[in-house]
Amino acid sequence: MDGFEDDVRAGLPPKQPSDAAKDAKAHRSWISRVGTWGSDLVNAVGDGLNYLAGYDELEVTEGGEEAHAGEHTEVDAVDDRKAMWGQLKDMLGSDIMSMFSLPTFLMEPVSTLQKMAEIMQYQRLLEEANEEEDADVRLAKVTAFAVAVYSTMERAKKPFNPILGETFELKMNDGSTYLAEQVSHHPPIGAGHVKTKSFTYDITSAVTTKFMGNWVDVFPVGRTRITLHKTGETFNIVPPSSRVNNLIIGRIWIDTFGEMKVINLTSGAVAELDFKACGIMSFARYVCSGVIKRPDGTIALNVFGHWNRDLSYTRAGEDEDEKVQLWQVDEWPVPANKYGFPTYTIKMNEMASAPDYGLLASDSRLRPDRVALDEGDSSATSLKTQLEEKQRAERRTRKEKGEVWTPRWFKKAEHADLHELEKDVGTDVWEFNDDYDSKKPEGVPTKFSPWQYPELN
Repeated sequence: MDGFEDDVRAGLPPKQPSDAAKDAKAHRSWISRVGTWGSDLVNAVGDGLNYLAGYDELEVTEGGEEAHAGEHTEVDAVDDRKAMWGQLKDMLGSDIMSMFSLPTFLMEPVSTLQKMAEIMQYQRLLEEANEEEDADVRLAKVTAFAVAVYSTMERAKKPFNPILGETFELKMNDGSTYLAEQVSHHPPIGAGHVKTKSFTYDITSAVTTKFMGNWVDVFPVGRTRITLHKTGETFNIVPPSSRVNNLIIGRIWIDTFGEMKVINLTSGAVAELDFKACGIMSFARYVCSGVIKRPDGTIALNVFGHWNRDLSYTRAGEDEDEKVQLWQVDEWPVPANKYGFPTYTIKMNEMASAPDYGLLASDSRLRPDRVALDEGDSSATSLKTQLEEKQRAERRTRKEKGEVWTPRWFKKAEHADLHELEKDVGTDVWEFNDDYDSKKPEGVPTKFSPWQYPELN
């Protein structure tokens, strides 16, 4: 890790090996094995409910037999799990957004803002689309960009829910800066923006959920806009839904299925892809296929592949042996990362991926609980609790002062310009306020500070 994390770690409590940590190698959680009966079932129920309680704030993720996942351990008391079930059993059919806080052993050391940025692993596809002269293939490349992010989403652990005002900055291929900010806590909403030499990307990201007992359905809401600079075309992405399976009994895994649409809002051309639901014995797992339609509705290309590894196309009427590859997943690190991260995500926690000029004090890399979890420090959960308590103290102070939270880098869009498929967007649309360039940070702070009232913290 970079030197800046050494500075952050210097402020953490000394490591104290716990009994749970000593026994970790001897204890396998229910997530990594087939569910068992008897006394183990009680533990399994607890794990599933704890996981469920925080999943509502996840970005869309995937899991299963082929997932790149690390070992998972369980340390909570059975009584706590029973209490959790007592709260959740009456919530069948409900949206459970933001109702609970997870212990860190069920988490991975990145924030939701960082997960939002994982789509930029394949930013080269938008760079290629910007240079593509064929309008049909250009839409296919933007579609490949939308699909490719799912290759990073087989992980079943939960990222940290950002503190209100938390940010994440990411250096792009051309040196420009991607910036994301947590603009709302209840409900949790993240906004992101970047303008490169080739494209502009804007997103307002949120989800809603429906708890159904042994599974929870997850519905991505919000709005995405991609503009290619060479042609001036603007595109949106309408993603499929996900389901978290086996929360109570069995091995937790996540399936994404249904229709994805990528629409050229300028011309009216559309990509329609079907994500196949996983069938018996994992039949059709990862398979997606569809078509690229021109503005007049005629089919120009057939698109097919697997959302976790590849996507190709053929011209309408051509055989599959004439296929042209749009995207191939990057090689995974060897040996595998403990949390199943691709190399790109690993680097997100390092200063090498940050802007050269510096880092905001509110950046996710600086979160002490995230750093502690990344380093295997047993204080991660207590540090997470401390941050959450500070956030509650700020909320009380705002209420006492009669003040409201105002995001620093984004503002509510006065004219959201929603497509007909986005009318039920589920949240306000947030847009970049252009203040960042005149207030760029200089240097790297060692203390995490997203606070409105830093004197309280």
